[in-house]
Amino acid sequence: MKKKPIEYFRMFYADTVLGGSASALRCGLDFFGADKIVFASDCPFDPEGGPMFIREGIRSVEALKLPAADKRKIYFGNALKLLRLPARTKARKPSR
Repeated sequence: MKKKPIEYFRMFYADTVLGGSASALRCGLDFFGADKIVFASDCPFDPEGGPMFIREGIRSVEALKLPAADKRKIYFGNALKLLRLPARTKARKPSR
């Protein structure tokens, strides 16, 4: 291996679905960084069919009082980057 094993682990993406634990999310952020955390990628595989992981994920992210830029990365920016989707710069108007 060209790198230490820990450096390969840092290349993974992590998820916010941690049972709503803000302290576990803080640990993940400290290890992976805000650029490698994606929001609720397990949805809809929670006991409620999706809403619980979303609700608890939002609660844990907001509990950490992160900078707006980090929250933007976690909520959708990192997923766009990971999936190689274009970032939209303007809100789309609903079609009629």
